[in-house]
Amino acid sequence: MRQKPLAINRSTKSDQSFRKTQILSKSLDLVDYDFVKQKLADFCTFSGSRKIANEMVPSYSQSTVSQLQIETEEGVRLVSNAGSFSLAGIKDHGDSIKIAGLGGILTGQEFLIIANTIEALSNARGTLVEHQEELPVLLELAREIPDLSYLAYSITSKIAGNGQVLDSATPNLGNIRRQVRESYSRVTGALESIISESETSGTIQDDVISVRGDRLVVQVKSNMRSRVPGIVHDASNTGMTLFIEPFKTVGLCNSWREFTLEEEREVQKVLQDLSSQVGVLSDEINSAITSAANLDFVIAKSKYSISLNGLETNDEVTRDSRQKEAINLIDARHPILGKDGVPLSLQMGPNWTVLVITGPNTGGKTVAIKTVGLLAAMNQSGIQIPAAVGSELPIFDGIYADIGDQQSITNSVSTFSSHIKNLNDILDNCSSHSLLLLDEVGSSTDPEEGSAIAKAVLEYLAENKIQTLITTHHNTVTLMAESDDRMRNASFQLDPKDLKPTYKMVLGLPGQSYAMAVATRLGLKDEIVKKADKYLSAEFKEISDWITRVTDEKNRISETMGEIESQYKEVESIRSQLNEQIDYLIQNRQRILDSIHHTAEEKYKDIETLLKKAQMAYSWVKHTQESPDSIKQNIDKTEKEFESLRIDKLESTTQKPNYEEFHTGDTVTVRGLNLTGVITKYNQLTQIAELKIGNLRMDVDISRLNKDTPEYNPDSSTEPTRLSHNTTLIEQMSYSNKIDIRGMRAEPSLQIMENFLDESLKNGLSKVFIVHGKGTGALRKAIRESLEGHPLVNSFGSEPDALGEDGATYVVLN
Repeated sequence: MRQKPLAINRSTKSDQSFRKTQILSKSLDLVDYDFVKQKLADFCTFSGSRKIANEMVPSYSQSTVSQLQIETEEGVRLVSNAGSFSLAGIKDHGDSIKIAGLGGILTGQEFLIIANTIEALSNARGTLVEHQEELPVLLELAREIPDLSYLAYSITSKIAGNGQVLDSATPNLGNIRRQVRESYSRVTGALESIISESETSGTIQDDVISVRGDRLVVQVKSNMRSRVPGIVHDASNTGMTLFIEPFKTVGLCNSWREFTLEEEREVQKVLQDLSSQVGVLSDEINSAITSAANLDFVIAKSKYSISLNGLETNDEVTRDSRQKEAINLIDARHPILGKDGVPLSLQMGPNWTVLVITGPNTGGKTVAIKTVGLLAAMNQSGIQIPAAVGSELPIFDGIYADIGDQQSITNSVSTFSSHIKNLNDILDNCSSHSLLLLDEVGSSTDPEEGSAIAKAVLEYLAENKIQTLITTHHNTVTLMAESDDRMRNASFQLDPKDLKPTYKMVLGLPGQSYAMAVATRLGLKDEIVKKADKYLSAEFKEISDWITRVTDEKNRISETMGEIESQYKEVESIRSQLNEQIDYLIQNRQRILDSIHHTAEEKYKDIETLLKKAQMAYSWVKHTQESPDSIKQNIDKTEKEFESLRIDKLESTTQKPNYEEFHTGDTVTVRGLNLTGVITKYNQLTQIAELKIGNLRMDVDISRLNKDTPEYNPDSSTEPTRLSHNTTLIEQMSYSNKIDIRGMRAEPSLQIMENFLDESLKNGLSKVFIVHGKGTGALRKAIRESLEGHPLVNSFGSEPDALGEDGATYVVLN
């Protein structure tokens, strides 16, 4: 016979689940989760959402946390981009809905609250529909809100803004109210006449019409009652005044009361009808309020996240990283401390899981583990954490904490016993996907035994790969973490100047308690501190010295690595700039050549014009005293020199140079400038050669180079760099108002520019042009910075080149 499972087993499992929930709840209290819930409730707009905030707990499901974060991200976008979005008009009126559902009749004010709530819900749905493409998740929340606009219209069409039923609510109500007013006017008119007639005889106590028992009366002196025949409805406390309804007005008052009662019955019909509508729709209204509370709660989380300057997690890289078992916090802040607190940066895993934090008392250790725990809980509640970009947190299946002194006098539980009990409960429920925060494990007992327990606990946690942050004052625990690859040390330090805590955590460095130093700073007598130092064991001092040496060595290594990293970044920056320049030259090589050819052709046309004029002048000078042959020879010589400046367009566009014929050390001539120099560097990939021309260096595309005779000596200091027609570079410049320094380095270019400006001024030029090319902009920047405030320069600006780009600068000389 098959035995049925015992009920006690199911009960035990249920008890275990309840116990785990209790432990998780207690842990949240220890990391200040209640503070976050209270702040979140402050951002809610009505009681329904505040209730959700006060009952909030983190989710321990990956998919749920991801959904919560998406909701908050969309809420942040909604609040940031649609500032008019609000749920402030919503009121929680569950009691009114319940009354209507049971057949009760609501008041006009209660109907207005319901109508305003429905209108606020409709506006919220409308706003989310307008932004449905960027807010798909919030739109789904809004779609859970039923459309009750017809009920709101039914209410507002019958109830005025002051809560009164409108005259138009029924076909008869307006006419009835007119009759009420008219009948009231008749009865009050009659009473006023009686008061006026009786005042002369001293009969009336006060000339005010009063109401007693829904009847209109006048105030008559008790000793004059016979002079106003009527019905006595009331008397004053002193008995001196009687409230009498004169017989003359009884019929009129009866008529007024009849119309008034008829009005009340008609109004009651309207309220009854509306109450019935609300009662029928009570489930839909309650559902709408619940959905609105959920939506308002999401918006509250979004507003709170914005106030914290919370980190968005909407990119795929960050979202994927949350599935990893690694912690990476950058400049994280505890919400209670805010901007006043020192930010915490911390990295754990993925190949190690236990972080041992040491340092002085009140130095920041406990705040650090609380910060990690609280931010993890916030992250899993859908609240963006206050940390810098790049921060990542896994999704934990539980966040467990044992922090602070939890001794109980009533239960006869000591601090040590309390910690051990809590630790045992935590270890029974945690897993390799949990986060553990343990404060001062092994404290409040014999140091040696406590240290042994702490080390055993750490080994257990490391073996089970449970993410753990632990604080300790035990040096032996620190030593263990230093030698175990599954663990790491971190420490909080004291400022060496004043021995005050820095509240900055240093990863990878073991720390010390600095008890002696702190005691001295706090004023403990020197003789006591000195004696205490003598009582320290040799082993303790040896460990402390070792920690100091390790700390100093790691600091030195850290500084060296910092310098190396800085240099590496500088090299990478230079390399990046060079790559950009190379890419630009490769991509724009033909365009640059075309621009050069175009410019050269224009110059050649100008030269041809000048030669024609010179030939005409030759015919004229035949009759001069100077030898015609001499003049003709000079012109021919000039013509040849001009011809040498021309770049053969056909050759440059159809014939590619033989790149392999150029080598480092070759003597070459630059076509177009007729400069002669030696190749000092040659890049076959970019076809750019570095030339040394006298004391100058310049980069030139090899398509502009011709091999020259080997007799040229670039290092000669006795002869200047010469052109083919025996003029120096500056001499060549002086014949033109334009200089081309493209491809040259900044330093030699600036010297050439200085000489060019000087020669141009001497030759009477008022405006000149410096062609530097576009490139990376470095040469252009150097040229224009040098021109700024130059004594020879009146003004300067951009001069677009043949392609319309910022490849030249015009200069107006003084």
